[in-house]
Amino acid sequence: MDKLKLLVIFLLFWATFASVFAASYFNRVELLEKEVSSLKDFKESLQKNATVVVVINFGNGTVFAKAVYFNLDTSFSVLNATLSAVSGRMEYTYSEKFGDVFVTRIFGVENDVNASKYWMFYVNGELSQTGALKTKVSHNDVIEWRYEKF
Repeated sequence: MDKLKLLVIFLLFWATFASVFAASYFNRVELLEKEVSSLKDFKESLQKNATVVVVINFGNGTVFAKAVYFNLDTSFSVLNATLSAVSGRMEYTYSEKFGDVFVTRIFGVENDVNASKYWMFYVNGELSQTGALKTKVSHNDVIEWRYEKF
């Protein structure tokens, strides 16, 4: 009978140990599945994110540059990117005729009609043929605003 008691105690100990081990294992598996799912969601969100760099060249040796992040699912314009980069410190007028904007001031530096100096923007080194509202940006674009004679 002592052997039977010993066997029962051993089986109870083994059953308890096996149950704890199984519960711990399944808990870890569940946590890993959640982590994998979270990483997949994070990867998908990264694939939807894009970056542009906005450069403000004052034409006197002073240059301001800032990265702007946006979601690829949205239509993002040069105007949106610039407003974000300069924290709204930009003025412009809307032209009904062209359906676009004309930038008149950035960081307090205003277009100078007498000196024929205006804010012009370039996307990836090319002077834009459309206004800042109609020009859409893509991932890794460089938008450069130059205060220059025109």
